[in-house]
Amino acid sequence: MLDITYQSYWNNEENDIRVQPYCVKLFKQRWYLVARPDSAKAKPYIFSLDRILSLRVADKTFRMPEDWSAKDFFKDSFGIFVDTEVKPQVVKLKVSAGQANYIRDLRLHESQEEIRRNEEYSIFRYRLRPQFDFIQELLWHGSDMEVLEPQTLREEITRIIDSMRDNYHREGE
Repeated sequence: MLDITYQSYWNNEENDIRVQPYCVKLFKQRWYLVARPDSAKAKPYIFSLDRILSLRVADKTFRMPEDWSAKDFFKDSFGIFVDTEVKPQVVKLKVSAGQANYIRDLRLHESQEEIRRNEEYSIFRYRLRPQFDFIQELLWHGSDMEVLEPQTLREEITRIIDSMRDNYHREGE
């Protein structure tokens, strides 16, 4: 087991936690530790390695659950957000022809399927949990990408774009 002192971006306090380390994952040029706090009912958490202030190997050991696999844990996730309360959904994206080449070469997710292609755009289908990191990726592609389904995700993207537009209609500092 590991004893870590961790400070998240969301909480200014340092937390001392004893964890059972399961795996590490690289996402967007940052390493993460997947570990379960040493508590009978705790689920695995994601800890960014750059926010671990100290780490020490504890004198206590644990047995890795035989039914746990990193591949299964992240299966329906885009990146490192794994909220099992968010159910996997079919997501359809319309992508401009030029950007579609990029998406074909560097798949957004293992479930990616190209279901339509013409000279102007392609439509890709995914099965995943549309969480924060996936939404950030969609926004990064700007006007080259449009969410077609599900409607709830389309509305969330619209709300974020409207909020961004409002920022630019106010006078800057």
